Amino acid sequence: MTVLPYRDLMATLRRLGLNKRQVGSLLPAWWELPMAAAPSGAWEFALMISRRLGLDAVALARGELVPLGAVSAPRFKHTARVTAQDLDVSSRIAGALAKAIVAAMPPQPPVPSLSAQEVRAEILAKPGGRVDFDSLLTFAWERGIPVIPLPNLPTGVKKMDAVALKVESRPAIVIARKNDSKAWLSFLLAHELGHILLGHVPAGGSIVEGSLRDTADFEAEAELDQQEQEANAFAHEVLGGREVQDAVSQWGPRATMMQLVDRALEGGPRLRTAPGHLILRYAFLYRRWADASTALKFLTDDMDAQATLVDRMASQIDTNAIADDLQEFVEHITGVAARAA
Repeated sequence: MTVLPYRDLMATLRRLGLNKRQVGSLLPAWWELPMAAAPSGAWEFALMISRRLGLDAVALARGELVPLGAVSAPRFKHTARVTAQDLDVSSRIAGALAKAIVAAMPPQPPVPSLSAQEVRAEILAKPGGRVDFDSLLTFAWERGIPVIPLPNLPTGVKKMDAVALKVESRPAIVIARKNDSKAWLSFLLAHELGHILLGHVPAGGSIVEGSLRDTADFEAEAELDQQEQEANAFAHEVLGGREVQDAVSQWGPRATMMQLVDRALEGGPRLRTAPGHLILRYAFLYRRWADASTALKFLTDDMDAQATLVDRMASQIDTNAIADDLQEFVEHITGVAARAA
């Protein structure tokens, strides 16, 4: 088999927008550049990088970029501020990461189509049930849908907010957005669950959410896409639906920031949803983004979303079950340390 020299392989990867340092950060710690001098080393380099970027290794060895799996034909959403090309590398990494993690999971029956009402009812049926970030994570993992953190991309690689994908027929969600508010990530997670449970993601396919900013632009962009409208409605319904909408509409458009906090803390237990979601829904309704963002900081149970993501994955996945050549990659990219032997 013909394998291009290392310098030509790097020239091929630069067409993706990757520089030498970024490529190096994806490789295992034991790899050293002189290893790529011989054809066998160049092939090993091509194989390792292709496994981390969801590429056909044989094609890469010839200088061709042929995507495989869930990122071979991704659909990009909410890309007003970033282009599909901007997100190409991060999308490929997300797909390769999900493939490695799903392969380490036990077999699971197909995930059924579920309505938002059914998801909410299942969560609330548990003792002390409340719809919040933690219960949504529990629901997803119990249904065999891994929710994978993606905090550690190579420096300079532009990231998406999230990806809903299927590795063959197995669904997965990747959360890349670095936001420590559980309310915001609850909405994002519920939105991605909507894409999966409503059948928007085909086998071997993916939906890449480019930029869901903390502004009304989210809804404005969603109006342009029927599936985004459906996933948006699904998320709102799971998190409280009309009952929450009616409650926050009574707060009025001029509530002070501390009034938002007090009313959310009172309404959350009654509506069986996280107080942070009430504040976020208020922001959607009245476009009070700055005050809502400040109010969320006063809710102690709205903090540490990133640590919660990582801790939940660490409790669900034994990274020692991941393929040997990808274990270090998965642990670094996700921030999940290997379990003690």
